[in-house]
Amino acid sequence: MNSQDAIGGRNARNRRIFRWPESRARALWLLLACLLPLAGGCQARQEEKTAVGITGIDHLADHLSVQDFSVAGYGGGRAGGGGGTVCCAMLPAKWRPDLRVKVEWLEQNWRGCSYRRLQQEVPIDRYEEAGHLWVHFLADGSVRVVSSGLDAPESPTYPGPHDPIPQKHPWKDYPSVEHCNKQWKDVTQP
Repeated sequence: MNSQDAIGGRNARNRRIFRWPESRARALWLLLACLLPLAGGCQARQEEKTAVGITGIDHLADHLSVQDFSVAGYGGGRAGGGGGTVCCAMLPAKWRPDLRVKVEWLEQNWRGCSYRRLQQEVPIDRYEEAGHLWVHFLADGSVRVVSSGLDAPESPTYPGPHDPIPQKHPWKDYPSVEHCNKQWKDVTQP
């Protein structure tokens, strides 16, 4: 046995010969299999996000209240009386013109003994730096979402609406036990 046979020379018995696939489809699959690991470098860059607190502000009439709401699936709790802060929603670190969120809420009518589930897709006001997320449920039925890192709605430099925030307690003014006999009607429009 000569040295060329031992290392796979021209007379090697079990020499493997590379042959092109017999069909174009096999050739394309082979090419795809070779290129697939390289495709990972082609992914879009992930947007940097920041965790921010959420507070709902209820500007509705005295007999209405926002009992429960969410922003892009992040729960926000009750918005009445200036709301309470819940942690957290994820907000892009940098604002962009197409930035919108889906806001869902339960509006309770204490005088009418009814409630309805509502939702709106709304833009987030322009911000320089991601900060606390303020969700305003306005008296005209619209919703405005503002991100402000330093200023709260009471501040004159707050970038959001300065509509009055009613200090109301409809659950005390229209107690459900006496007023509605604990019977609440869902008036959500399909």
